[in-house]
Amino acid sequence: MKKQIILLPATLLLALGAVQGQDVKERLKAHVYTLASDEFAGRKPNTHGDTLAANYIREQLKAMPGFKLLAKDGLQEFSYQAYRNLAAEGNTLKAGKRALTLGRDFLPSVTSANGSFSGEVVDMGEGKPRDYAGKDVKGKFVVVHLTPRSYADGSEQRSRETAALQNGAKGILLVGQPLSNLPARWPTKDGFYVAKVTDKAAKELLTKKQMEANVAIDLSTEHTFNVVAKIEAPKANNPEGDVLILGAHYDHMGIEEYEGEPAIFHGADDNASGTAGILELARYISDRRDFLKKDVIVILFGAEERGLKGSRYYAANPVEPLDNVKAMVNIDMMGRMPAEKTLGIRGLGSAYEAPALFASLPNNDNLELVWEFREKGPTDYSSFYDKGIPAFSFGTPHHVDYHKPTDTKERVNYDGMVMVYDYATNLINRLAFEPLRLTYRPQQK
Repeated sequence: MKKQIILLPATLLLALGAVQGQDVKERLKAHVYTLASDEFAGRKPNTHGDTLAANYIREQLKAMPGFKLLAKDGLQEFSYQAYRNLAAEGNTLKAGKRALTLGRDFLPSVTSANGSFSGEVVDMGEGKPRDYAGKDVKGKFVVVHLTPRSYADGSEQRSRETAALQNGAKGILLVGQPLSNLPARWPTKDGFYVAKVTDKAAKELLTKKQMEANVAIDLSTEHTFNVVAKIEAPKANNPEGDVLILGAHYDHMGIEEYEGEPAIFHGADDNASGTAGILELARYISDRRDFLKKDVIVILFGAEERGLKGSRYYAANPVEPLDNVKAMVNIDMMGRMPAEKTLGIRGLGSAYEAPALFASLPNNDNLELVWEFREKGPTDYSSFYDKGIPAFSFGTPHHVDYHKPTDTKERVNYDGMVMVYDYATNLINRLAFEPLRLTYRPQQK
């Protein structure tokens, strides 16, 4: 498996040069405008826009004095299981002994487990938890009636699947939605059958009370990169080779259907903003490299939107051993600072000294700091906490444009990004420019 590294277009080479010589706000803005541009097309993993983004980031780090590119010229390539797709053959459903027609009467959900299924079919109304009261559905297949309006995000389907599982059902047949699938990357549960059926097919299944089914789902593979670079402290300042990791994911959702039309999900806040923040923190470190007390590895992760794939891959396959890594700092969405100036900080439970450390940091912009003490959350710092490393993540609040095409560069609060950057530099001053070591705190039960 090989993926060619492409040359950046002339317009993007100009963007690289334009970043030099600007102040922090303008540099942050220039990064976001480039990464969230139409040309990068939402930076979906395994696409041209994804490769453009990786090359842009790589060239930025390469130009910073003191940084050297790791892996293969700065790019750590990796592969992972991506979306689940129905196989061309092998998907069947019978009501009693009569075969139903795929695509007309039924469609297996891509959240279904693979394999053969058979058993009793029972009606469970709307399939809400209250509908199971006093009923024994263990080992049975439940027919559940949904509303068409729930199809947009799949939330109603997921809640009904959960209720069926909690009551011991062997599978679920969903009525009332189009015979089509939302994207999915993993099954609801191993051994659990999920399919959508027409109202007519559901009535026949309930009349005959028995079903037989087979599900065949193919697993696709995607390829992308982590971008990795390192700057070393003077040997006299760091005799034991301590390391700090800074990271953010650069990928987003690419081009997807939205309200019936294809649209670019630009991901300006999520996470062009965090990528921009890490690049400018790297520049801050580069400018002060003679005073470093730790080596610093900067990683911009691919495929976070696919389930933290990039950070998990790096943590399992580090370019350099993790033994000397003393802390990890992540940024995921720093571009929508609200009027209240809220900044969330996750992972304060990952090190015993963390609460005192963060309490001591200057807060010159009077940010409304929201500390989250749980050790792990749904972003890339968790991959390093799992390896015994104190890890933290910064982020401004979610917003109505989250994971929508409207998360665009024009809606980013660039003054707010500077506030997050300024606060983050205070943490970097302690972690990178002092010989401070944090003590890993195991996850509390």
